[in-house]
Amino acid sequence: MNKKILFVLLPLMVLSACEAQGSSSSSSASSIPSSSSESSSSSSSSESSSSEEEPTSISISESSVDTSSWPSEPENEITNLEFYALNDFHGTVEMDSYNGYAGITRLATYFDQQESQHPEETVLLSAGDMWQGSADSNLTHGALVTEAMNEMNFDAMQLGNHEFDWTDEYITANAELANFPFLGANILDKRTNQIADFVDAYTMVERQGVRIGIIGIIGSSLESSILASAVANYDFINPTSVVPQAANQLRNQGADIVILLNHNGSVDSTLLPYVDAVFCGHTHRAETSIESGVPIVQAGSNGYAISSVSLSYNKTTDEVTVQNYDYIDCSDAGILSLAEDAGVKAIYDRYLTVTGPIKDEVVGTLTGSMTKANLVKMAVMEMYTYGQAYGAQVAFHNTGGVRATLGSGSVTYGDVYECFPFDNELIVCTLTGSQLLDWLDHGDYTYGTNIAKTQLLSGETIVSSGTYKAIVINYLSEKAFSGDYPTYLHDRSKELNTHEYVRELIKQKFLTAGTIVAGDYN
Repeated sequence: MNKKILFVLLPLMVLSACEAQGSSSSSSASSIPSSSSESSSSSSSSESSSSEEEPTSISISESSVDTSSWPSEPENEITNLEFYALNDFHGTVEMDSYNGYAGITRLATYFDQQESQHPEETVLLSAGDMWQGSADSNLTHGALVTEAMNEMNFDAMQLGNHEFDWTDEYITANAELANFPFLGANILDKRTNQIADFVDAYTMVERQGVRIGIIGIIGSSLESSILASAVANYDFINPTSVVPQAANQLRNQGADIVILLNHNGSVDSTLLPYVDAVFCGHTHRAETSIESGVPIVQAGSNGYAISSVSLSYNKTTDEVTVQNYDYIDCSDAGILSLAEDAGVKAIYDRYLTVTGPIKDEVVGTLTGSMTKANLVKMAVMEMYTYGQAYGAQVAFHNTGGVRATLGSGSVTYGDVYECFPFDNELIVCTLTGSQLLDWLDHGDYTYGTNIAKTQLLSGETIVSSGTYKAIVINYLSEKAFSGDYPTYLHDRSKELNTHEYVRELIKQKFLTAGTIVAGDYN
């Protein structure tokens, strides 16, 4: 397992116009430090299980890649390798120059350029959350993005929490479509107590005879960020039990380098001795750090940045040297000015024949710009109005369910979709007064009460013994029946599913009003 790791910070490569985000000092070690000497940082921390009853380990069945056609050893004394990764792309297939989103066709051109400049030295990875987030991707349930990733020759993808938003049905469908493996060493299928059958714990690729192992994990608490029914059969267990297994199996199979794809904002420091670099995701931060000679990189979200790590491998000394680690800002690097890749554009255009008429429908006009806070306020007001037909007296929407902002001018359905991408159905719940008061204390966006949240808009005081109805997205209502610490308690037998989505209410509001003034939702 123990590999020699050297860290050397060299001047940034021409391909990146960013400042170096890592330490400017150099360090080396003849062996990997023990985990007891690790210091924590914003990027590394000790991660604990989310529940005492949660399974603590998975026994990983050893798997192997067919290496029969690979060189028996590295071809060169020193092999330089370039690793690139996207994280939290969220289906942002179209370029958005205002926000600096490169779009999938120009990212493809950039990656092709890097492969041309560094033939047989480039590895392309994803740290998860690639699909969910835009009409282009959502209307195709991720297939457009997966096909584009095929065209770009991705080597592996760790599943993120939002890959589960459409249930395992569409994970499996995309896995069958992909010509690269989906990873998830700590995704436990509770029905079998084995790794979910749509992921591998790890994979291995080869560049110039250097064997590169790639392990994938997801944060062990992230089930709570997924619709409960969509992830009911799965647990994301503590990765500290699986990464050592996977790394040791890869080393035994001849891996010279091991990379960790980690769909989490931090990585447990005890895992670092087993890997040579970590690509993170989930928190949408653009950040870099280095711990015990191991670079840790995350590149924001939506394709406005790319994670980049440069490593070299010495065949004689069996040493891995960190030459550079950074995130590449797509705007600064000129990626938004690149020509579109013809192969990926052909994929986009083929799907556009279906998605275009839907997403490009102009639903209205906005005077002024709307922040996420403005939009969620609009959402709960429209939910309240819609819910009154079902007797709802209060509306609830979570703080994280709005994913984009709206600018002044014409608004398309695709714009609305980007703001409200989640397929959370609206549920009318019956609850006691004490339950309602508890719901109101959770910090969600609400509409239907006074500022103090003690009275309904009618002036009626909320009393603990009373009976009330609330309209809520099912992401919240399902929390009453999942996990070890249920919240949003109510009488499930009296739930009414309207089978409606918030974005449809917002669309209808624009269609009815014609023009909406952003200031009305301050």
